Amino acid sequence: MKRKFLNQIVAVGATAAMVAGLAGCGGTTNTGEVTPQPEVDPNPTVEPTVEPEDEGSKYQIVTDADGNPIDLGGIEVDIVNWWAADTPADPVNDYEEAMWDYREWCQETYNFTVKETKNFSGNELTWSDCIQQFSDYVTSGGDDGYYVFTGRMCAAATTAVQSGLMYDLSTLDCLDFKNESVFTRNGVDEFFAKGSSVYTMYATSNGFPEAREGIFFNKRVLEDAGIDPESLYDMQANGTWTWDAWKDLCEKVQRDTDNDGTPDVYGFTGNYDDGVEEFVLSNGGSFIKNEAAGYRVAFDDAEVAEALNFFQEMVSTYDAHNYYPADAAWDFYKTDWLTGNTAFYIGQVWEADNVRGIGEDGRSMEDEVGFVSFPEGPSAKGHFGSYAQENLYYIPGCYDADKAWKCAFAYLCFYQDTPGYEDFIDGLDGIKASYYAKFDDFRAVDESVVRIIRTGTYEPAESVAQVDIGPDFRHHVGVDVANGTILDMSAAIETAATMWNAYVADANAK
Repeated sequence: MKRKFLNQIVAVGATAAMVAGLAGCGGTTNTGEVTPQPEVDPNPTVEPTVEPEDEGSKYQIVTDADGNPIDLGGIEVDIVNWWAADTPADPVNDYEEAMWDYREWCQETYNFTVKETKNFSGNELTWSDCIQQFSDYVTSGGDDGYYVFTGRMCAAATTAVQSGLMYDLSTLDCLDFKNESVFTRNGVDEFFAKGSSVYTMYATSNGFPEAREGIFFNKRVLEDAGIDPESLYDMQANGTWTWDAWKDLCEKVQRDTDNDGTPDVYGFTGNYDDGVEEFVLSNGGSFIKNEAAGYRVAFDDAEVAEALNFFQEMVSTYDAHNYYPADAAWDFYKTDWLTGNTAFYIGQVWEADNVRGIGEDGRSMEDEVGFVSFPEGPSAKGHFGSYAQENLYYIPGCYDADKAWKCAFAYLCFYQDTPGYEDFIDGLDGIKASYYAKFDDFRAVDESVVRIIRTGTYEPAESVAQVDIGPDFRHHVGVDVANGTILDMSAAIETAATMWNAYVADANAK
């Protein structure tokens, strides 16, 4: 394979959907030892479903009105994010080899390059100030560069949209927001949509949002209580993994083994900043509703009130807060979990290594850990959703139509599927392979992570300007780790509702 563009991330070409849019232009032993899992190739051999006969017919070329290949004039388009590596990693399997071949072919065919970078105009983009740096760039009128910016879901992004700083992507005919394999599965384009206008997007090679919140479980602690750890996966598979089922397990596990009046084994722990949101989403609710009449604060909705009451009940009864020392750090729950005296840990998928105690010195937790999606609430009624939050991509509103179109074309080329590998992508095989090494058993990935990816949904509160859901509400519920007490849910609701009603009224008036 030609590698002359290996030192930069180059553009990938458009797939058939894009062409249509452009036509007009292991187990655990009784001793607690972790037994090794069967070997899995993290870089599987992937054969394309369609093998082209020769290079000339390999990919369908996108042409202009005169029938010539689109020519972007040799421009470089920078996709600015905060994680770009100086040198991209070499491909590790045949799918990635094909992807790189496709990117090189498209760069040559359409006469442009794309690279991911942390830098633009002498600045380095960071997670914390990405929106501010973008806003500064746009309000200054931009420069001669071609940029697609990356940001996060937050109130500042909403303000940028409402201030006209982001380009209306719906006006660019190279972007098809009805394309399920690219856009509609993650729904980022709908998050800040206003009428028919679209300001943010997130094209991925599979279209699914990133896996987020779930529940890790200590298999040895469950077995000590007479519970088969596999039964959790079975319940998840047959539709009986519910709030009540989880509560019953917490009741069985939590025990006072030395009869001193205080439990020695607890039901669960975790970060309730994210956890409280998952309680609400898993019951089919959200803190703010986005309806035809506009935004509405939804604390009083039956499914939301039910979820917050259940959250308070579970934390008050089965959380390990009575165990925390008086001088505990805010994240002591992580240390507590690693002692092996708690059955469940509410956390995000990316925490898998931390939850298993993997660090520079190797694994510190001997117990094997499983992972399931959050259980379903009684009011979900088929609307169960897992907590999701994605990165946003957008084009500066100061660009003219030609410049914005070129940025959009290059961006979509970069993230489009590689032709011939649709089954591999749609089946999440590539994503699953990347997770296997992070978990102790296959079912955590094949069943739980996949379910979370496929049910990912967003909290509409994130799209209302001025609402900052963490400091406004989430940080004020759950456990006050410093003194081992339960925070006042009613007070947190009253304070947040007062602020959010004002923010919602302002948003609806615009």
